[in-house]
Amino acid sequence: MTGSTQLTFKSSPSRLGNFGNTTNEGSQGTHLSHYPQAEASVRIMAVRDGESKPLYDIIPEGLVSPSPTLLIERHSFPSTSWQTIVIPHQVMTLSLETSTVECELECGKSQCIVRKQGTVTIEKRDSQQRFRWSSSASTLSVELADSVIDAVAEGGHPVEESVPVSDAAKDSRLSSLLYALENERLCGYPSGPLFTDAIEQALAAIVVSYEGIARRRVQVYKGGMTPYQMKRVNDFVSSNLTSAITLKDLAECVGLSVSHFCSLFRKSTGRTPHYFVLESRITHAKSLLGGSNRSLLDVALSSGFRTHQHFSRIFRRIVGVSPREYRSRH
Repeated sequence: MTGSTQLTFKSSPSRLGNFGNTTNEGSQGTHLSHYPQAEASVRIMAVRDGESKPLYDIIPEGLVSPSPTLLIERHSFPSTSWQTIVIPHQVMTLSLETSTVECELECGKSQCIVRKQGTVTIEKRDSQQRFRWSSSASTLSVELADSVIDAVAEGGHPVEESVPVSDAAKDSRLSSLLYALENERLCGYPSGPLFTDAIEQALAAIVVSYEGIARRRVQVYKGGMTPYQMKRVNDFVSSNLTSAITLKDLAECVGLSVSHFCSLFRKSTGRTPHYFVLESRITHAKSLLGGSNRSLLDVALSSGFRTHQHFSRIFRRIVGVSPREYRSRH
């Protein structure tokens, strides 16, 4: 049994409704305490005692995910009491430190499972499971929406043979993506929903190959995007540089599903949509740096970046020099 989750501490009561006391200025995440009435929509949920409750009964660390479909929660906690739950959605857990879970088998006996640091568990869904954390643990949990998984399955290549879910523990692709998500979370989601959307698509593309995850798969369209579609994307990005552009926004502007859009866009441009938007913002910033005396912060905000630091880092990565150096040469 792989189960993880609804946690009731032996020594501390539930503290739902308070997501923390600090907010990263300029970040893309939302502080939960700003929207206490919408807690269920931003928390990973499970069914316990016939009621839908947060999967963990402790307060997640940091900000709420900027994505409406990829829920992200970081938790650190001591050992827990026995719990019986059902996880209704697709949840994955990255172990940030080695920990032990004790699970009850159908025969009534229990089994201890060691979750090593850096391994990923694809949690059982729609199945009752009884377990407890027998050691302290630190985890990053994410919930993938069924709509995203199904869209990726429909738009991906047929999978001839499914992979056992237990193999996820040694899938370095999953762990690398979840660590990238954890680093983004620690920084306060400075890249916004486009980054989390891209990670979500990559995670879904991998997990559909595992047993019981995807329900249907069809062949993907082989061509790239038409010139008209590329123009629509260019125009949309240019008109919304200062907004939080999502993959869904880009796909809808050309009438495609998110998975088809990502596949066709990369074939047409050789870039990911995320990198394309960054390039567009930097191109706009270069025009402002060369033709005005506006402050670097003003240039950053006018180009769609939330902080001067993030703008300078991306500018140097793409252009090769800092914004200040670029301005001095132009």
